Amino acid sequence: MSFKIGIIICLIIMVFIAGVTFYLGKKVAHSLMKYIPVFSFASGVIFYYSKLHFISYKPNSFDGIYDMILFIILIIVGSIALIETLIVDIVKNSELFGKSYTALRKAITLDNIKKVFKFKVPSSILRKIRS
Repeated sequence: MSFKIGIIICLIIMVFIAGVTFYLGKKVAHSLMKYIPVFSFASGVIFYYSKLHFISYKPNSFDGIYDMILFIILIIVGSIALIETLIVDIVKNSELFGKSYTALRKAITLDNIKKVFKFKVPSSILRKIRS
């Protein structure tokens, strides 16, 4: 398989995976929308990894070197997309955690804590102790 055909097939696979992820993000969960680049680049990496290991090359051709360079570029860009997505998730969840923490702090007062941790002795044990 030549380098140009490999790029075209890889782009088709990546666009297909992006479309499927977009559709699932619209219909199932909106949180999948931010993972579209990660899934697309991961599918490109998997394609080029399988192409490097399972498809033989012509002798004295540069296709293997070009594929390896493209494989490395896809890994780097996919890693950056994953880090960006994780940072967005962490920032979004930390804002939610901050809001819930302040609401929890307002809801719990010292009186509520005393009610929760108040030790209650069962009456049958109390009767045995008194008699």
